[in-house]
Amino acid sequence: MRVLFIISLFLLSSCGTMHTDCLTLSGDRDAYRMCTANQGNQSSQYELGVAAYDAEDYKTAIKWFKRAARPKTSGMPNYIEPTVTDRRDIRSILENDPPAPGHSGAIRLLVRIYSEGIGVPVDIKQAERYRKMINPI
Repeated sequence: MRVLFIISLFLLSSCGTMHTDCLTLSGDRDAYRMCTANQGNQSSQYELGVAAYDAEDYKTAIKWFKRAARPKTSGMPNYIEPTVTDRRDIRSILENDPPAPGHSGAIRLLVRIYSEGIGVPVDIKQAERYRKMINPI
């Protein structure tokens, strides 16, 4: 019986779908920020990106900025990809629940990173893609 309990405890602790209560980490600012960022909080993702950018860890910074810049549907965290089987499903999702814009600070920094080639080769196409997210017209 005890072995079964230990095995089930191990399986539950490694379950990727379990939701961590980030408030239990509120005493450790960095752990709290990492927890909320992993759960889709765009402000936390942006803050982690800025910290990595300041430390000149551009690969990590770009990863966090891209996550923060991703448009977010109101009912779904931005770390979960929507399940669609047909293009009409995508159209329906966008018409009925238009995505909220991504984090504007993260988008602006991505424009700067790609247009100036900070940590990556200059990529005007990527810079323009993110610039259009700021000014879609």
